[in-house]
Amino acid sequence: MPAVAQVTEAPKPELFPDPSKFAYGLYTQGELGAVKILGPAGPHLHPGWGLGLAVGYDLTRWLAVEGRALGSTHITEFSSAPQDGELLQLYQLSGAIKLSFRYRYLAISADGGAGILRTSTNVLATAGLNEKRTSLAFGGGLAADYHTLSRHFAFGVHASFFQMPSLARSYALITVASMRYSF
Repeated sequence: MPAVAQVTEAPKPELFPDPSKFAYGLYTQGELGAVKILGPAGPHLHPGWGLGLAVGYDLTRWLAVEGRALGSTHITEFSSAPQDGELLQLYQLSGAIKLSFRYRYLAISADGGAGILRTSTNVLATAGLNEKRTSLAFGGGLAADYHTLSRHFAFGVHASFFQMPSLARSYALITVASMRYSF
């Protein structure tokens, strides 16, 4: 009996999973990077390393809400002053709205939000650069994420710019690498 159907080629494997099968909803994100202070307080604070955590929820594939915490450590620079060479930490808690454009396994995002900033010591107040140790901070950022073959993990970079009015009307430029886990 002759063959009616015959497979002549094996099906081509899919290099990346179907993006519709990626995990969405609740996620956590760890961040590690650098924080540079710009403006009047900038010359007095060396760039510092920052460590952060974000917890968010994808409302849709393009809209998410996030809560972020970031801490950074800096060394002060005041020539011939007792405040020179002191360690200072900046702690930032904020909430944000994030808009994302996804194409296959890549995502480009923009976010904006507000929160509070706290300095660990009053060393900047003694130099007249800090009105209060706790104050408001607001700003936004851009991110690019790469989703791995696992449906839960993504890696990315995030850069944000925050205004800190009580820190002598200075700004923070924050650049971090991130790893995201979606539940």
